[in-house]
Parts: sequence; C-alpha cells; structure tokens
Amino acid sequence: MSAPLPTAPFAPFAFPNGDDLRAECARIGVELPWSDDLSILSSPITIAGRTLPNRFAVQPMEGVDSEPDGSPSELTRRRYQRFAGGGASLLWFEAVSVVRAGRSIGRQLWITPENVDSYKKLVEETRAIGRAATGHDPLIICQLTHSGRWSRPDGVAAPIIAQRIPALDGATQGAEQHYVTDDEFDAMQDDFVHAAKLAMLAGFDGVDFKVVHGYLLAELLGAHERPGKYGGSYANRTRFLREGFARMRQELGPQAIVTSRLTLLEPSPFPHGWGVRAEPGSTAIDLDEPSRLYRELIAWGAPVTNVSLGHPRYQPHLNRPHDQSLAGVAKPPEHPLIGVRRFIDMTAHAQRLDPAVPLVSAGLSWLRQHMGNVGAAMIRDGQSTFLGLGRMAFAYPDYPKVLLAGSAPDLKKVCISCSMCSQIMKDAVAETGCVVRDKAIYAPKYALGRKAAKAKGMA
Repeated sequence: MSAPLPTAPFAPFAFPNGDDLRAECARIGVELPWSDDLSILSSPITIAGRTLPNRFAVQPMEGVDSEPDGSPSELTRRRYQRFAGGGASLLWFEAVSVVRAGRSIGRQLWITPENVDSYKKLVEETRAIGRAATGHDPLIICQLTHSGRWSRPDGVAAPIIAQRIPALDGATQGAEQHYVTDDEFDAMQDDFVHAAKLAMLAGFDGVDFKVVHGYLLAELLGAHERPGKYGGSYANRTRFLREGFARMRQELGPQAIVTSRLTLLEPSPFPHGWGVRAEPGSTAIDLDEPSRLYRELIAWGAPVTNVSLGHPRYQPHLNRPHDQSLAGVAKPPEHPLIGVRRFIDMTAHAQRLDPAVPLVSAGLSWLRQHMGNVGAAMIRDGQSTFLGLGRMAFAYPDYPKVLLAGSAPDLKKVCISCSMCSQIMKDAVAETGCVVRDKAIYAPKYALGRKAAKAKGMA
C-alpha cells in the first residue's frame, strides 16, 4: 500500500479535460496514474493458453432480470450482446446463484439442470457477437454466488448469515436471520461444485467464487468469533474457499478456469471484519490476511484474478465512488477521488503480490471519459493487467471499442455515477441498467421502484 490517503470533502465530477482533473488532484493532494498513450489497451494477453486481443474486461454487474426459474431473459441476452459487441476481450458474467435461497432477489440469475440449455444459448450468442466484434472469442467467466444476509428470493428479506455483525444486522429490515451451521456449509460446497459443473456444461470458460461485497462467503472470512470448523482461525475462515477450490479443480478438469473475485476489505469493525486491524472495534486497513489469501488463490491455480472491497450497502463510497447517493443515504463522506485512489492502491497491491498473474482493475467509472487514461497508466505501471468496466459497461458498452479505435469517448454516453442503477436493485421490484443512457428501458423501471419504495415508507 502507498502512504496514507489525504482527506478532502466531497465534490462532484466537473473535469471536462485531463488538465482539469489533474489540477483537482493537485488541489486535494491525490496522485493518479496517467497516460496519454492508450496503445497498451490494445496489447494481447494470454490466460490459460488463450490469447486475448485487448486489456478490457466487463465486470460482473447484476441486471436482476432473469426469468422466474433463474434462466436468462431477453433483457439478460440484450445486455450481454451489448457487452460482447463493445469489444472487451474478457466478460466476467454477473452473479449466478447456486441455490434458490441464496438469490438476492427473485430475478437474480440461478443456474439449474432444468435451465442449463438457456445458459448455453446465452454463452453461444455472446461468444459469436464478441468474435464478430474483435475477431477473437472473448474469455467468459461465470460468477457463482450465495447472497447470504442479503438474500431475498421472494422479494422480502430472508437473511442467511455466517456470523452476527452488529454494524449490519439492522440492515435486514428486522427479518429473522438463519445462522448457517457447519453441516450446511459442508452441503453448500456441493451446491457450488454442482453449479460450476452446470456452468461448464453451458460453455463458460471458467467459474468464479464470489467472495466479495458482504455476501455469504465474504462474510465468512471475517468470522473471527464463529465456533466450529468455519470460524475463528485463519485456516477455518478460509476453509470453504480452499476446499471448494480444490474440489472444483479436481472435478471440473484441467480445461476449466477456477478463480475468485476476492475481497480485500470487508470493513465491519473487528472482530467481524476482514482486512481490518485486529483490535477491538477497528476498521483500520490491514492487508496481511487478504494478501495471504490472494497468494494462496494463485498457488491453488487461479490463472486470472479480480479484487474489490467494501460493503455496497454499508459504506458504498468505498467500492463505488459516486456523485449521487442512494435515496436516504448521505452524500459520500470524502472526495470521490480519494475513493478512486484507494481502489487503485488496493488493486496495485494485489497485482504486485504476483505480477505474472493477470488482474482486473475496478472502481474507476467515476472518472468518466478519463477512465482509459488512468487504466492504461495502471497497466503500464504494473498496477493491473485489465481495465475493468462496471457501471461504465451499463452506461456505455461500446467504451472499449471507441478507445481501441483511437477515438474520444462521447461525453453524452459515459457513466455519471448517479447511483440509479444501484437504486433499482435496492428497491428490488424491477430489472436494472443505466437509467440515464438507456432510459427508454430503465427509466420506467427506476420510477416503478421508487414508487413502490415510497409506498412502503422507505426513502
């Protein structure tokens, strides 16, 4: 990690050119990597024997738009057609639940033996469109998840927890929490392996354990006070990922990529957090354990990695630097450039743990049209291998194609970090996407969600 970050009060994006942005960085004392030469984004990279033509990756952004049985809908297919047509060489598919009870909402993707053919069709369509856009097949990874305390399979909170967390327990709307026993975690390993086999049958190139953003497996990492074989010691808290990874490597075969989008920081106060100093109540960053697990992930055989940090529902400014907050949530407590710089530091820290293993950057969408300049510099400086697009992919799926062609991004298409895509997910009544740039489809859904939330007395 670099030196401690400065402090600076919130200020919205107002930087039409790079000089303006760099002047703001100088004003608040934040340095950003920068490159006017974007050619490195067009350089090839080899992963698991596959050579990819560029350094763009689409991050796993949930659309919560499946059919009731968990299969992809027309909106799901439209989204991945747009992502693939945008030219990114790595498509990291959104979270797919391994069991019904682990769905974050009744429209979250969920792969089953009954609907696996619909996923096969989606993968085939996506790959064909990507091939037409770049001349190469995109690498496609399926993210597997259990939503844990954020589970809402029937549209109402049905939290499933690995530990009691005072800072978060009140966020589940008073719903009764189901505490996962060790026997249930043992059985859940079977669920993840079964779902992984279905994903490979559907044609994905590999699978990802989602261990991030406060979901069940990420929560387990910080379960310092949990008794039994899944809590307490480092070996116990990482047992599920370690044993599940080994089983997948053995049962899926050598052709399958197995990896994880791994959290570096779950900032609940110790003894409930991960990546925090081992002092009562501390949320100060301490990356000793996350660094150890990241190295182990690579030693287990992960050929490409992806990291993130923070609870989107607890401290959203940590993992989603933004201008507008969710309804009822205060404006960010810091300048978004502080959050961007923190994400760069964390990503760079992970990449330097093993420079030979490709890593996807994250948290850069707030930079809008300057995202490519910072992403290219990160790759140049060994701070990441891919430029990851999350919210930007929702708003501007052609962003990679535009930069690869040497053109300037269209300022009327970039993400403006308004949080409305996240608001739809929080309101939990409609499918999500970019309300501003894809408004014909998603503005009515945003309005529907807001109306329903207000009718329930929510912000």
